[in-house]
Parts: sequence; C-alpha cells; structure tokens
Amino acid sequence: MKIFLVDDSDVFREAIRLFIEDHLGYEVTGECPDGDCFLKKDFINADIVLMDINMPIVNGLDATKYGLWKDNTYKVIGISLYEDELTLDKLISAGFRGFINKKEVFNKLDIVIKTVMKKNEVYFPKNIKIK
Repeated sequence: MKIFLVDDSDVFREAIRLFIEDHLGYEVTGECPDGDCFLKKDFINADIVLMDINMPIVNGLDATKYGLWKDNTYKVIGISLYEDELTLDKLISAGFRGFINKKEVFNKLDIVIKTVMKKNEVYFPKNIKIK
C-alpha cells in the first residue's frame, strides 16, 4: 500500500510516517506541509492520501476537492484533532472516503485504510454529524 501524507505538523508527519512504515508495513511515497504544496504536485503516487483538515494556505477540504478533480486515482482519509467542527456532508462532498481523529490514529489507522480500500466502502466515526 502506498500512502501520501499532508499535514502542517512536521512532528506529526514524522511520527505517522515511522508508524506507517515500521508498524503497518506500508510505503510513504511523499509528504506535504499544506494543501497548496499538495495541489502543486503533478502526480500523487499513492493509493491513500492522509489529509489534515486544518492547515494554513489551503485547508484539507479544499485540497481534497481540487486534488481529486485533477486526479481521482487515490482515496483520501481525513485526519484532525477538531472533529467537532466537521460535518459528514462537508467531508463527503469534498471527496473524503474516511476520517480519523488524530488522537486515535495509531489505534485505528490500519482498520480505516483497509475499509476505504474496499470497493464502495467508507469509514466515518458515528459522532460526525450530518447537517
């Protein structure tokens, strides 16, 4: 499995990259510190993009929406500490296939990845509301 990371925290990107490669056995194929960097990439060599929602310059919702418009060969899983600000309709309309809170990422990431890689499957926590 190939994974691309987009998150404005260098410390979090480093920790999640080590976890993905050393514990889950997947390959991290690239990283960006914000949505603007992500959108400037000509090609995303990944099956999954882990996308932070709250980032400077271009946020994760907009980066996902425009990124998937350019290239829809990957699936996007949102990550954030601030899930109370999110709604399921915003995530789905932007193109996210799943979401995980950063507090749970090390416990649930593998389950979320495997779920969204199945045809037509999505993974959203029950506490994210529809508005």
